[in-house]
Amino acid sequence: MQDQNNRTQPPQEDYCTIIAPSMAEAMRQFTARGLDREGYSIAGRVGRHALLLADGEATTELFAGEKMFAATFVRRRAGATA
Repeated sequence: MQDQNNRTQPPQEDYCTIIAPSMAEAMRQFTARGLDREGYSIAGRVGRHALLLADGEATTELFAGEKMFAATFVRRRAGATA
């Protein structure tokens, strides 16, 4: 897409991250939620993560510190016009 000055606008990106105990479960949820039909695809590597919630100066371990698989998916759409 192009703006008023004939420059190409960057695509808009929507992200969705699924956190699951296994890679198989993350992929099952991807399909069950219809993310494939909505145009999402895997954004990068999937791996085990220690997940922390940062809230100001406090940090809380999620899932009792158990490492979970995090799979991030992205949907890219044409940029909006100005």
